[in-house]
Amino acid sequence: MSLLIQTRYRLKKSPLAKSLILGLNDRLPLEVRDRLYRHLVDPYSEQEENNDVVFVHVPKTAGNSIFQALFGVPAHGHDPAERYRRFDAERFARYYKFGFVRHPLDRLVSAYAYLEKGGIGRYDRAFRDKYLRGVSGFDEFLRRLASRPRYRRRVMRWIHFRPQADFLCDAQGQPLVDYVGRYENIDADYRRIAADLRIGRVVPLAVVNATARRDYRDYYDSELTAIAARLYRRDFEIFGYTP
Repeated sequence: MSLLIQTRYRLKKSPLAKSLILGLNDRLPLEVRDRLYRHLVDPYSEQEENNDVVFVHVPKTAGNSIFQALFGVPAHGHDPAERYRRFDAERFARYYKFGFVRHPLDRLVSAYAYLEKGGIGRYDRAFRDKYLRGVSGFDEFLRRLASRPRYRRRVMRWIHFRPQADFLCDAQGQPLVDYVGRYENIDADYRRIAADLRIGRVVPLAVVNATARRDYRDYYDSELTAIAARLYRRDFEIFGYTP
């Protein structure tokens, strides 16, 4: 294990180090806080280490439900596959790797509704207060993304709005994981993963962090669909969804 990896591992295991990092983070602009913290700690959770697995937790794809059912604890963070690979390439090559995707239009509505309510934790609330206060609804939110480049850049860097390909693929769009499940087929794909991991007792999936809202298609007209399709062009192309 390299010295850098050892240092990061100790940071992850040290409550004092985490406290200091969070304290420093609070002095930084919102846009870099979460990303900096994630780069300082080991992305591999205890459950991943114990089961030789990498779960790439794409936000708003039922990741907490899946991880809880498989390993008995909530999912940790939202680290891209590439970050796991950079941190420890040997482990990454050896472990079984999987993640889930969701129709980009559905995921976008889910992320907006989740953060508009404040999400979970102080970073989500800070994002809501800075970027969603004063936005009258989902339609105005999308029109702001389309018409305000600086606003778009900052919002699209936030973890919940980043394209799913950023989490699961390399720069050329090639998947870095062994299996990509689909939210739309979640029960069958979850059972497939449990079988791959040789988990004998399959626990039913529970609903976690769901936000009450209408069917996602009710939020779009042709103009808004076109905006979202441009924002998530790679997700549509790589994962085979259609607007």
